Amino acid sequence: MMKNKLTRLLTISAVSAVMSGAAIAETGAGTASVEVKNSFSVLQTTPLSFGQIAAISSTLNSEFVTLKVFSDGTTADLVDATAGNSVASIVSITPGTAGTFTVSGAAPNTELTIVLPTTVELTDPSAADSKSFYLTTFTKTAITSGTPFQYDTDGTGTLVFNIGATLSTDNLVAANTAGSELYQDVTFTGTYDVTVNY
Repeated sequence: MMKNKLTRLLTISAVSAVMSGAAIAETGAGTASVEVKNSFSVLQTTPLSFGQIAAISSTLNSEFVTLKVFSDGTTADLVDATAGNSVASIVSITPGTAGTFTVSGAAPNTELTIVLPTTVELTDPSAADSKSFYLTTFTKTAITSGTPFQYDTDGTGTLVFNIGATLSTDNLVAANTAGSELYQDVTFTGTYDVTVNY
């Protein structure tokens, strides 16, 4: 009797020792995700305008005159002519204004790269005037920006910047024959692309 009782006590003690060293654990299942949002908005909010001008083009393909609208918001337009120009002319009647673009829905406080066009042609939509104007030397100026870089979005993922350019009279009107041609009284228009990327 004593032996059996002792054996049972030893067995219970051994089981208790094993259970007291065991960890009680549960396993839970988790999920993971990532949302890709490469798209954001780039919208023109103010068109680039060179105001109202009086203009004459030279029929010599080496002669032209330019009108510059600055991207930094200044309203003073700068007229400049090629060396030796004799007839091409631009007279500013009303000042031009810089174009404005707004980037929204981008990553906050993130530097963006802005790629500007090289040459854009402005033509008469009615085709009454066969001459053109040309835009070159595009410039940009940030209006709102995060830090530390100039073209960072702000805390809401927004960046506003201005666009300026240089307008030149048509210098390919004829095959290098001396003369001049008045531009028609129409509004010359054109489109251009501004590319914004991370």
